[in-house]
Amino acid sequence: MTHPITRRKFLQHLALVTLPWPQQTSGGPTDWDQETELARSVREYLESVFSGRNMTLDFRRINERYDQEFRIQIKAFDWMPVASCFKAWMPLYYYLNTPPGSWDDQPGSSLYSTVVFSSNLDTGIVLADVANRIAGDRNPIEKFNDFLRETVGMANGLYTWDWTGSPTVGFVDQRYEPTLNRAVKLETDDEVYLADNIFTANDLAHGYDVLVRGEVFARWDRMREAITATRALLNIRAPEYRSPLEFVVTDGYMGKDGILPAEDFQPGRVVNDAGVITIGEAHYIIAFFSAGESEVSVRSVLGELMTMIDIYERGRRTLTPPSSGT
Repeated sequence: MTHPITRRKFLQHLALVTLPWPQQTSGGPTDWDQETELARSVREYLESVFSGRNMTLDFRRINERYDQEFRIQIKAFDWMPVASCFKAWMPLYYYLNTPPGSWDDQPGSSLYSTVVFSSNLDTGIVLADVANRIAGDRNPIEKFNDFLRETVGMANGLYTWDWTGSPTVGFVDQRYEPTLNRAVKLETDDEVYLADNIFTANDLAHGYDVLVRGEVFARWDRMREAITATRALLNIRAPEYRSPLEFVVTDGYMGKDGILPAEDFQPGRVVNDAGVITIGEAHYIIAFFSAGESEVSVRSVLGELMTMIDIYERGRRTLTPPSSGT
């Protein structure tokens, strides 16, 4: 596949780009409200790379002052199968609803196995265990989704977690029932595909924004402590396993991938990854979904994304921020 914008043309254009530094602000993080020329160039190149592929992206840079410098969204509000990516917020759910003195997140625990080894059975155990500590008669799937909506701020949630042997078998959340109006629509065909658990790239990117900036700006200690513990668990790598992003980045990655085999989704294999790549004092939030794409295609596109991070970092280092009071 050829791209409308070649990397060579992109680099030639980039040589002419300047990045204006925004006015300094105080009182917490700020989202830059104007797209810089450098960010625009990165966005346009990535849009050409993603064109014609069944892939979606939400890509953000959080700088050393915890300002969001850019947010690049490519089909970021399209529904896609989430697979195991949602498990990144299982620790936060657990920590906020479990007395700190009772936290069990060591190797061998259900929480550890859920996050580090992506155990589907242990995921159901944690969902049921935490639900028992939350007041009300809503079922474990509904209670977790309430947390995603009300605490994290996501728009989507699980419909079911029906893995054999899981204590959540038989529970559903009718708010997220698969229907023709709530389904996956891919770029390469006109079909509509039903899947139990669908989220958007925007959902996951927003969730990681909470983990990145909430650790600094959360208004109460319990939330900061829970976020810190969540990030520590997400930083643990599974032995002899690499996520899609880990194939193209050497270090600084924190996150959770999600894979579905081709037989579990009609268009083909689902390869997702979402997380944070830290470079110096900057954090790049990446939420990536794909369906029916090959591993080779996924790694190629993620490699282009890493190249854009390197280009952005090099372009940004030539700048000098304004002095205070400008």
